[in-house]
Amino acid sequence: MGIIAKFFFIALIYIFVEVYIFVEVAFRIGFFYAFLLLIGFSIIGYIISKKIKSNSFQNSLIDFSNGKSPSKNLLKTASFFIAGLLFLMPGFLTDALAVLFLIPFLNYFLLYLIFKYFKNKFKNSFSYYGPNNTYTEDEETLKKNFIIFRKF
Repeated sequence: MGIIAKFFFIALIYIFVEVYIFVEVAFRIGFFYAFLLLIGFSIIGYIISKKIKSNSFQNSLIDFSNGKSPSKNLLKTASFFIAGLLFLMPGFLTDALAVLFLIPFLNYFLLYLIFKYFKNKFKNSFSYYGPNNTYTEDEETLKKNFIIFRKF
């Protein structure tokens, strides 16, 4: 199964699950209130995204200028950004995932899982050409070249 087929299959399952959850919620609380909930969560997502846009870069610069590592702030920003995007997407499943990204002790774990997945997914997908235009995958050579480039 190709990557495009997998993407469409996952997207189709996602749409069916979101529609099913929306129908169930609308059946229990009413269509109008379910629709208002979706609109409300989208507004929350917009507010979160706006707040992150203004604060995250400034906080990272302040941490960096004070000699601190901005990595914790950047991870927090990434977590809030993902939550904002999930809130903006219509559906109760994505809203539930967004709430998980807002919980302080879960957001780092979820980001760790995402980074670990992409690290394993793209582990052997990239190649590196060194300063002599020679292909290498040797980790020691990569470290040496990084140190050389860092000096400049």
